[in-house]
Order: sequence, then C-alpha cells, then structure tokens
Amino acid sequence: MMEEQAKREVVKTPPLKKLRKSFSIFSCYLGEKIDLKKLQENLKKYPYITRDPPIVLKLALGQYAVLTKFGVVTFWNVPKRLREEFIQEISQFVEEFDKNYPYFDTLKVFIGKETEDVKFGKVYLTKIDKEKVQVISFVISQSVALERFEKEIEQRVSELERLIGILRLGKIKKLREKDLLREIGDILAVRQRTISHLSLFDKPETTWERAELERLYNKLFYEFELGDRFDILNEKIRFLADHNKLLLDFISTQRGHFLEMIIIILILIELLIFLGETFLKW
Repeated sequence: MMEEQAKREVVKTPPLKKLRKSFSIFSCYLGEKIDLKKLQENLKKYPYITRDPPIVLKLALGQYAVLTKFGVVTFWNVPKRLREEFIQEISQFVEEFDKNYPYFDTLKVFIGKETEDVKFGKVYLTKIDKEKVQVISFVISQSVALERFEKEIEQRVSELERLIGILRLGKIKKLREKDLLREIGDILAVRQRTISHLSLFDKPETTWERAELERLYNKLFYEFELGDRFDILNEKIRFLADHNKLLLDFISTQRGHFLEMIIIILILIELLIFLGETFLKW
C-alpha cells in the first residue's frame, strides 16, 4: 500500500527539467548615474517589485528592468523595442545620458537546477526571487560600468604616455603649456570620476541577508573577474596620479625658467639704460 502511494506521489511531481525556465539578460550603460529617487517619484507607469537599490520594475509579464545608481540598466527577457522605449522614458533621470554608449553585456539564467552555479556566461538557479534578480543584475551592472571606466582610463594612460614620450625626446616646443594643462585636467577629471564611482561597486546589502545570496554574488564576482579588474584599474589610477605630479612639476620648472629669463632680460635692460645715461653724461 505504501509503495503504491509513493509511486503515485512520484508521478504527480514533474521532473525539474520540465519546470526549468530561462531568462535572457541584457545590461547596458546609459550615463554617469541614474537618479533613482526622482525616477520613482515620477515614473508611475510600471509596478515596482522593489524600491531598494537596485530597484526592480515589471515592464510586462515575465519582463523586468533593474536600475542601479551608477548608470546601468539590466533587462530580463525584454525585447529590443520595449528596451528602447523604456530607455527613452528614463533618459531624463540619467546624468550625461547617451543611448549609444558601447558598453553592454549579456547573460543567460536557467531556473530549476538541482544546484546553483555560474560558469561560461550562464547562471543556474534552483529557484528565482527578487533578491536573486537584484544580485545578478547588480554584478553584471558592475561589470558593464567598470568596462566604461576601464576604456576611459586606458585612453588617458595612452595620452599620458604620449606626453611623457614627447618630453623624453626633448621636443618641448611641441607642448604648449595651455595644451599640457588641458590634458592634465582631462586626466585628473577621469581619475576623480572613476574613484568617486568605485565606492558604488561594493557588495550589495542584499547579500548580508542570506548566505545563498552571498555565495551567488561571489560566484558572479569571480565569473566577471571583477576583483582582478578592480586591481588593474586602481593600479592605472595610481600611475596617472604619480605621472600627473611629474608633469605638473615640469610645468612649474618651465615657469621658473621663464621667470628667470624675464628677470635676466629686465636686468640687461636696466644695465643698458644705465650705460646709455652714463654715456650721454660724458
């Protein structure tokens, strides 16, 4: 009797494979930052799954958008047309908005696995909930935002190396002080902007609530190589800081030499005037 009941229970329970669902994730960079407070105050069209950052909105049945403070929005199963419409709707809340930024990433999430894992751009979950949506979206958003800063810092490092190369070859005439100061200003601005945003790349508070969320975050963090990328970025920031100081010292020295030349010229002029007056007296 018990064996027959057990068989009936097994038949009633569908296998995990049939229960498995999947999500296609698309994450893209829109601008410096998203004002989540103003967005929530003004955007009433969509229901909010959670209002704590990163905020999750339901765009349609089974389709979601997750927004972070640092300018990245992550879409879950959202078709391109709806993505474009939503991006246009929130553009007014994005600082330095540009829909054509070339920074984006994709991910596949599968639900209904016996164990949870992350590998080769795919996330396998036993089940899905809003906290896991937040964690997954947060990490891929970190990766996308980090790519923006990586590219920007790399450009400035290349520019700085070009300036140093000119100085090393002694081609000082090619560097006008005004141009040099502008380049240094641009480099410092990028460095400061990057540093100010790095504080936003901390572990999300959600991971402190459940051990499984922290494990998921750590696996995603490793998958996107965020630790190594952070270290490399910080190293380049230190490089910019050190060499900016050298360039500023060079400008200061050049100004010192210029002032010395002016003083010498003034002394010579005064000497000539003195000699001229003395000659006239004779």
